[in-house]
This record gives sequence, structure tokens and C-alpha cells, in this order.
Amino acid sequence: MLSEKTKDKFATAAGFTLIGLILGPILVIIFFGYDFDRMIKGMVGGMLVLSFSAIFELFIFPAYFKKYRFIITVILRLIFYIDLICVTVIVIWVAHESFVNEMGFFDMMSTEKFVYFMIYGDFKYIFIAAVFAILIVVFFIQVNNLMGKGVLINYITGKYHKPKTEERIFMFLDLVASTETAEKFGAKNYHKFMNTYFYDINDPIVESKGEIYQYAGDEVIISWTKKNGLENNNCINCFFEIKNRIFILKEKYEEQFGIVPSNKAGIHSGEVVTGEVGDSKREIVFHGDVMNTTSRIQSVAKEIDKPLLISEHLYNELNSKTGFKFTNLGAFKLKGKEEEIILYSVEK
Repeated sequence: MLSEKTKDKFATAAGFTLIGLILGPILVIIFFGYDFDRMIKGMVGGMLVLSFSAIFELFIFPAYFKKYRFIITVILRLIFYIDLICVTVIVIWVAHESFVNEMGFFDMMSTEKFVYFMIYGDFKYIFIAAVFAILIVVFFIQVNNLMGKGVLINYITGKYHKPKTEERIFMFLDLVASTETAEKFGAKNYHKFMNTYFYDINDPIVESKGEIYQYAGDEVIISWTKKNGLENNNCINCFFEIKNRIFILKEKYEEQFGIVPSNKAGIHSGEVVTGEVGDSKREIVFHGDVMNTTSRIQSVAKEIDKPLLISEHLYNELNSKTGFKFTNLGAFKLKGKEEEIILYSVEK
């Protein structure tokens, strides 16, 4: 079974392959005008270049380039894409000409026609067009990673240009003893610790179909659509999968940092207004009482030393309660709230 993260990556790669099929012929028309043979070669070339680029960007580069500085990754990417484009363009041209002229593949590469194509012919124009396509791929992948899953598409489509009311589930996940840890480590080492921690908990969040809404200091705010959050109790399973992930990496954290992260979390569901805000810096944000309430629930979890608390409202919405131990802790007066709220502690 493929993980949700892997499925998302394959879906993204398939999307860019489709873009390549469309973009290739368009670039051919821009550079050469309408020519059927060139458009077919452009279609095949666009598909191959964009699909291979997406696969490398999604599956290979993040794992191997994470430790390098930005400028180094840019240079390595540039070298890779130049090689990819050159090989793809040459293979497609030679394969086509070999078929048309009924010659062997390598025999075609030794002809004057091939030399002319490389030095005086279409190669340089095709190369420029392909580089342009690659820049689009890299740009969209990098911006999508920076902004978060689905945010770029929402901006482009204008999904939240006009505010929308939605039912969503939120988890406020807080790191225990973060202040003491920051003082102990110092700013630079603490940043390294937090960056490692945020990186390691990403997969459990993606697997639960959650979306990282914000990194707020040592806190992660995770959001689900109501459907995705309630499906298989994803919103609750997420917390325990994160806990399990950190347990698996316990030795790594002890060796590198001398401390193992632990969490307290609060989960609540309710209605929010989702929309774009800002001018020079724009964001898609959630507004609503559910945000404040979830934050307060997480604060109670820290006060009474419970790993995970959920609201009665969410408890009543769960499709299934098997696999967990829920304990009714009674009513709590949350800070800034007039009405009390009943909370449940959750154990695996």
C-alpha cells in the first residue's frame, strides 16, 4: 500500500506530465509556428522532461539536497536539468530521424544532418524552450513547498478570494518544556532541534490527511476538513502517530540533542471563515472561535499534564470510538470564555 505522501507525490508528478504534454506543443508553436512533426516531438519531449523533473524534485532532491545550502542545490539542479534536456532532445530527434530515414540510431548520430541540427539547427531553440518549461516546474514545486500543500493552487484558482464558511478540525500541538530547551541549547542549536522535529513529524501529518496551517514558535497548528479529520479518526490518530514517530527516532534525538521531544495537544472542531488577507504579504487564514478554543484546550492539557485533550463537541462527532480510551474529565472554564466546556482525555 502506498502512503498518502507517496500518493500525493505521484499525483503531482502525473499533473506535471500532463502539463508537459500541453506545454511542449505550445512552445513549439511559439518558436517555430505550426508544424505537426515538431509538435509531436515537442509533446513527447515536454512529457519526458517535466515528468522526470517532477520525479527528481519530489522523490530524490529533497532527501539528498536538504543538507546543502541553497546556492549549491541551485547549481546541482542546473547541471542535472541541462543534462536531462540535452539528452531528451537529442534522443527524440535522433529516434525520429532514424525512423524517417530508415537508419540505425547511432548511425544517424554520425551524419552531417545531426551535426547541423546540433550547431545550426533547432537544437538551441528547443533547448531554450525546455529550460523555460523546467523553470516553471521548479518554481511551482518550490513555491508549493514553501506555502504548504494546496495553498498555491487555492491562490491561483481564487478559491478563497471571497471568504468561505467551512467546518474544520484543528489540532494545536505544543512542545513540552520548550522554553527550558531553548535556554539550554541557545538560538542556533535550538533552531536546528526545531527544524529536525518539524521535519520528522511531517509524514504522520500528511498520512492523516492533515494540513500544516502554521508553525507558531514551538507549536504546530494542524487542520483537517471535517470529512478527512473524522475519517478513520485521522485527527486523533495523527497525534499518536507523531508520538510513535518520535519514539522510533528516540536514539537519534538523544545522540544529537540529548533530549527527546514530547507533546501536549488539544483538538476541537467547528465553523471557521477561510479567506485571503493582507496586501504586501498575503495569506489564506482561518478566523473563528474554534481557533481560540482549541488553543485554550491545548493550554489545559499542559496545566493538568494530559498528552491529548479533545472537546465534547468533537467527541460526539467521531464516527467510531474503538481503539482509544476516552475519559470524561468534566467541565472546564477556559480562559476568555464565558461558558464551560467538557473535555475528554484520549489514550491509545
